[in-house]
Order: sequence, then C-alpha cells, then structure tokens
Amino acid sequence: MNIERQDTGTLTATLNVKLTPEDYTPGVEKALKEQRKNATLPGFRPGQVPMSLIRKRVGKAVLVNEVERLIDANLREYLQNNAIRVLGQPLPTPGNSEANNWDEPGDLHFAYELGLAPTIEFELNEKLGVEYPVVDVSDELVQREVTDMQRRFGTVEEAEVSGDKDMLLGDMIELNTDGSIKEGGIMNRTSMSLEFIEDEGSKNALAGKRVGEEVVLDPHKVSKGHDDLARMLGVDHDRVHTLEGRFLFRIAEIKRMVPVAVDQALFDRVYGKDAVTDEAAFRNKVKEGLENMFRRDSDRIFKRLVVKKLAENTAFELPDSFLKRWIRETSQTPVTPEQIEESYGEYANGLKRQLVEERVIEKYGLEAKGEELDAFAKRYVSDQFAQYGMPAPDDTQLQQMAARILGDREQLGRIRNSIVEQKLNTHFKALLSPKENKVSFDTFVTLARTA
Repeated sequence: MNIERQDTGTLTATLNVKLTPEDYTPGVEKALKEQRKNATLPGFRPGQVPMSLIRKRVGKAVLVNEVERLIDANLREYLQNNAIRVLGQPLPTPGNSEANNWDEPGDLHFAYELGLAPTIEFELNEKLGVEYPVVDVSDELVQREVTDMQRRFGTVEEAEVSGDKDMLLGDMIELNTDGSIKEGGIMNRTSMSLEFIEDEGSKNALAGKRVGEEVVLDPHKVSKGHDDLARMLGVDHDRVHTLEGRFLFRIAEIKRMVPVAVDQALFDRVYGKDAVTDEAAFRNKVKEGLENMFRRDSDRIFKRLVVKKLAENTAFELPDSFLKRWIRETSQTPVTPEQIEESYGEYANGLKRQLVEERVIEKYGLEAKGEELDAFAKRYVSDQFAQYGMPAPDDTQLQQMAARILGDREQLGRIRNSIVEQKLNTHFKALLSPKENKVSFDTFVTLARTA
C-alpha cells in the first residue's frame, strides 16, 4: 500500500491511498476460504461448495471489507508514524472510490481529507492574571447546613394538618373535562413534598389539608419535568407527552419531618462523641467542613478559568470548513448547514480549550504515568475495603485487583483524568501564584456554571 500526503491548506491535507492486488488478495482469499468452510447450499455437502460459486456470491462484499480494513489500519499507522495530529477523523473525499472497478479490481485508489491540529504556543506565568475563587462561607451558609443536619437526623411523624414543608402520600386520579373520575384513567399512589413544589397556587391548595381531603391539581405543576411526572403517575415517559387535563389528589397520609435540637446529641452524631462540646465550636466545625468541600470545587473552577484565559489569549486557527463537514457527516441525527453554523462557535470554543489543555499536559509533562495509575488504583481498592471496616488485601491480591480496574477502559479513563486534573491544578498554582478571590456562594455557583 502506498500513502502520499498532499497539503491543501494551512490546516488541511489529503492522503492519497493506492492499494495493489498484492495488498488485498491474501486477506480476500483467506476470508473466502473461511466462507467456503461454513457455506451450506442445496446440492453440496457442507464445506464443499465450489470456490467459484462462493466468489460469485460474496466475493465483492469480502473485497470491500478487506479493503476498508486495510485502509483503516494503515491510515492510523501512517498518522502515528509521521506524528500527524488530526482533528476528528479522516473523511473520504467526494467521489472517493467511483473510479475503482470492484468487479475486476486491479489497483485501487482512494483519497481522504484531514483536518490538522494547529501548533499552539504560550507561556504560563503570573501575567495571566487568573484569581483563585474561594467561597466566603457566611453565617447564613453555616445555618443552612446546620438546618439540613437537623432535618437529616430528625424524625418523621404523622401530622393532622399539612404544612408547607410536609410530605403528602395519596392517590393521583385522572379526571374527565367535567371533573368526574375518568373510567379506565390513570390512578397511582404517589408522594409529593410541598417544600419542593414551585407553583405557589398548587402549594397553597395542598397546605392546610387533612387526611381524606381531596385537591384538584394540574400534574405538570406539581412535578419537575417529564421523568418526574412519569414516576408520579406510574406511566411511561411517552405517555406524559400527550397528557392533558387535571387530576384529583386524595390525601392518604401526612408526614412531617421534626428536626432534632442543636445540642450535644447532634454534635456527637455528626462528629463523634465529645469531639465538639458547645454550639460555637460545632458551628466552627461546620464552617470548616464547608470550606474544605468548596475548596475542591475551587480547584476545578480555577483550572477551567486558567484554560479558558489561555485559549482566549492564544491566537490559533482551526480547519473550520473541514470540521463543519466532519460534524455533518458523523452526526447521529441529520443536521442542516444552518444548524451547524448556529452551534459551531460554541463547539469551536470548546475544542480550542481542549487543545490548549492537551498542549499544557504535553508541554509540561503532566500526563499520568503507569506507576501513578497503578498507585491510584491500589489506593482506591484499599479505601473501598476501609469503608467497610475491612483490612486492605495483601500485596499480591491488591495488585491483581488494581490490574482488573486498570483493564477496564472506562475506569482507566476516569483514573487518568483524576491524576491529570490534580497535576494541572498543582502546576497552575505553582506557576501563576494566584491571589485568592473571596466570592459569595451565588457568585461561586455562577462561576462553576460559566467558567
């Protein structure tokens, strides 16, 4: 097989591929022999069908499969051996194989378009000016966490009259347009928490009720989306798309969460016996826990802010025309040129950030190494055992379990990403010496969403 590269633009190229009969004939003949072994046709014993008949029936399909296999393997090898970094995958040029004669094949010619990854260079230093976001853990946040702990360790009791934070259990019954119960309609026992119902009218209608009372509701207003509504009514997802009309909710039980007091019993349940002995120390401990929790989120946001700023400050182009064609031809659902144009800007920005991050990892040698992956997997196994109060396995068993984890491509990817993420954060902090920027919780949430 012969592959020749022809540059067609700054970030595009065409690979011209030539296959001769010497390239594809051995694989085709081997596949035809396998077909003959298993072939069963009337008038012939199994495995004794003449090769001419096999060739006539499946020869062209076998040839196409073998040619596709050879091209795929050799293109990947060519790109790797020549250190060619591509975006997306090679795409066959329009009319790629029309000139080839598949009935009487000789030399076969193909051409594939490439979108090339740009060269990216930058310097990481304090001039980048990215601050490290830290949540200002206010007394309000602490109280919110304390309230959550009180409810978490509280008790559930029966209530006579429903309040705005109670949970109601009852039957949802489908109604006709005239308000009568629909014969053969939906009827399902469900629960709903008034605290999380956003529609004020529905919440007010359900408050102040006793067991046995009934309320007419729009089910869409007491659920959060189609999946939640389907679970509430006990129907499949497709059914809710055509659901109209109102439902009768007949209250069967009223449950109320009674929070525990902020006292020594709560301190001991949260932090262990006598670890905290007064409310002031308890609230300080809660604040410290929140700060540590948000610190992990701060690391993730800081990394994204740095990569975003680098992408904005570093000028480089993308093979836009190629990428738009690649999106169109590889999309699982048909997309129009207008749809591609509309969403391409966001896609290109995301791709630029990805390329910048990959370049940082490459430039500063931050890729996860084999021994790091192995150590991470072993720690993970040991932590799993410790979680259930069990001693860690011996070295041999620990290594075997770690090897099984690393043999799973999905788990290997997660471990690799965790290691690289930590390395990136450490490296960014060391080179940028970022100043801490205390922000409110709401600002922090916005940063997490937009960074």
